[in-house]
This record gives sequence, structure tokens and C-alpha cells, in this order.
Amino acid sequence: MANVNYHAVLFDLDGTLVDSGRDIIDSIRFTLDQVFPGRNKPSDEEILLMVGRPLESIVCELGYPVDDENTRRFVDTYRCYYAQHYNDSTKPYPGVEAMLQDLKSAGVKLGLVTTKHQTQAELTLAGLGLAGYFNDVYGWDEGRKHKPDPEPVRVSLSRIQVAPELALMVGDAELDIQSATAAGVDTCAVTYGFRPAWFLKSFNPCFLVARSADIVPIVISVGRDEPRFVA
Repeated sequence: MANVNYHAVLFDLDGTLVDSGRDIIDSIRFTLDQVFPGRNKPSDEEILLMVGRPLESIVCELGYPVDDENTRRFVDTYRCYYAQHYNDSTKPYPGVEAMLQDLKSAGVKLGLVTTKHQTQAELTLAGLGLAGYFNDVYGWDEGRKHKPDPEPVRVSLSRIQVAPELALMVGDAELDIQSATAAGVDTCAVTYGFRPAWFLKSFNPCFLVARSADIVPIVISVGRDEPRFVA
């Protein structure tokens, strides 16, 4: 591993490894129709900007009048519908599988840190043929903290036994940057996901890339002294 700059890379899932936007949008819209019939629905862009947040936060931040009962119905209805439709349109982003293969072949440990439900995250990876690349999958489960809290990053690194200073977090959202930074982990933001480049830059990631292939030279050949941005 002489040329490896990071011994572990943690990835977000939606908007980072897989283009799941259409299935998430359709699931949110279906759920809102069930729980809040007759109300105006948010745009696709508004929904995508919420991806990565807990479902309980999404319904509130989209501006719907929520109480404990409506929130529970929203979460339960979404999870039930999405579990049946999560793979309708979802697919890996171009170059993702080759990138994972390159990192794995170099001896880099790979982890997944997502706010998607644990079971759903595992099903998504398996359904797209990506499960075998990962040493650890850390998704949402009862009692766990969400990004931007550092706990998910810390727990995943503890499981794969890699120190924070030897790890990189890759994601498409500010939550990924905030969680990893709080855990003492370097960050790489991708601009092909659900957040625009100008927005991600404002959170000062160590790296900013426009293609999944650009992650490989950061991990196995690029020095770590200065933040660098790959257009």
C-alpha cells in the first residue's frame, strides 16, 4: 500500500454512488398524496435538496403541517412504497463500479455511511451488484444518530479499524462534509449528485470532483498536503 494516501474511503449512497433521484422523487410524491391529499407538491429540485436528511425532517422542511401522527404516517408510507420501487430507475453513476474496483484492488477498505434505512441500503447495493465491494455498511436504524452528527463516520471507521486521519469521506451533500469534518476525516464532495458545486464549495471540502473516476487518484496517488479541486 505504498502509494495509498487513504487506507479507507467512506461513501454516501444516494447522489454519490447511485442515481436514485427519480425513485426518491416518485416515492415522496406518492407519500405526500397519501398523507396530505389535495395540497400543492414541491418541485423535483426542492425534493432533491432534501435527500440525505432524515425522513422526519424532510416532511417538515418541505413545509407541511406535521404532528406526531402525520410524521409517523409519512415515514411508514414512504418506506413501504420505496421498498417496492427503490430499483425502478436507480442505477450506479457512470464509472462508479470501476472506481470501487480500483480502490478495492489497491487494498483500500470501503465503507458506506447513509441515512437510508440499513436494510434498504443493503438491498440497494445488492440489487445493483455493488455489495461485494464494501467492508461495512452503516445505515439508519432505530436509536442511531444521523449525519451531520459525527457518530456514523466514527462507528464505521471503528468497525473497519482505520483511524480518522487515514480515511476520506465522499458525498454529494453538506451533511457528509459536516459529519466527516466533525469526526476528523478528510472530505471529497462530488458535483454530479443532488447538490450544486457552488453550494458544496461553501462547506470547504478538501476535494471537489465532477466524476467518480477523479476519486481514484486522490486516494492512491495524490498527495494530501493541500486541499485540491478537480474540475
